[in-house]
Amino acid sequence: MNPDFTETQTLLQTTIRKYLEEEVPFDRVREHEEKRAADTKLWDGMANQGWLGVSLPEAVGGGGAGLVEAGIFVHELARRAAVVPAVEVMASAIVLARHSDGDESELLDSLVQGNSVVVPAILEADDDFETNTASVNATSKLSGEKHFVDYPDFATHHLVSANGTEGLGLYIVERSDAGVSAEPLQNTGRTPQAIVRYASASARRVAGGEAVAALIDIARALTSAQILGCMEVALEMTVEYTNVRVQFGQPLAAFQAVQHHAADMCMHTESNRFLVYELLDNLENGRASSHDAALVKASVSRSIPFVTMQAHQLHGGQGLIEENDLYFFTIRGKDRALAWGTAEECLDRIMDEVDSPARWL
Repeated sequence: MNPDFTETQTLLQTTIRKYLEEEVPFDRVREHEEKRAADTKLWDGMANQGWLGVSLPEAVGGGGAGLVEAGIFVHELARRAAVVPAVEVMASAIVLARHSDGDESELLDSLVQGNSVVVPAILEADDDFETNTASVNATSKLSGEKHFVDYPDFATHHLVSANGTEGLGLYIVERSDAGVSAEPLQNTGRTPQAIVRYASASARRVAGGEAVAALIDIARALTSAQILGCMEVALEMTVEYTNVRVQFGQPLAAFQAVQHHAADMCMHTESNRFLVYELLDNLENGRASSHDAALVKASVSRSIPFVTMQAHQLHGGQGLIEENDLYFFTIRGKDRALAWGTAEECLDRIMDEVDSPARWL
């Protein structure tokens, strides 16, 4: 893989970054954090820009791009700490477009327009991706409970993993159904999250068990791009601060020990940048497996606390106050490190294939 973006990808990245810097001030992000509510104004703006469908087929109004472009989209949103379900909707939409058993063009077209919002509901109380006790009966009624569901009330639909008469699969459930209720949770990232209970809610099967695995892989890859964005900004803020903060008559950045710390942060960030976009490109072209997705997610989940803690150390007392925007990337990075499999959970997944023959990418 060529690690450099194409001209089109670079233009997409530059355009999104400029838009977010102009339209999403950090004070507004703080307001949405306090409310634990999604930024509806930003969501509508992104729909108007056509970015919600960047990786969806042109037939449903999408841009016809791939997972790398989806990664750029969520990466840039993470750099602004935006309170929107970027990974959740993007992963759900891509799975519906590529792995559904039927025609989901109507729902996807509505999603591209920003009128529908689909978020996954996969994990249960034991926080194990292998557990699926939620069930759908012969009359298409879903019963069960899903934990750590992101943006459940902002969503118009939930994409729920459950066991039905045809085995494990993904089911679309409307949030407005009387059988759906949500219990809000407090989480590290200060974004909307809840336990969602389904009591004989109407459910429509859209895909089989293989789509559940694909959803997890894609969500892990896109979440890794989010974490990369957090590392990137923490590094940039630290370099900027240490170049203007003067101590003993010279900038902090002039001290060799500070340079060593910054170099370590840079190595973590840049090595993970290659891993993340290599994974997205390989998933897009059928060269990556669940093992690879878990490997990259484990790497970024291990790196983010190191990078952000180094950033706080080099900021000194300045880094301990929430008036400093650094905290956004510390708490979001930690939260995303836990989402879709912690480093330890992903390493356990990798261990499943430790005795398998080596694969050279």
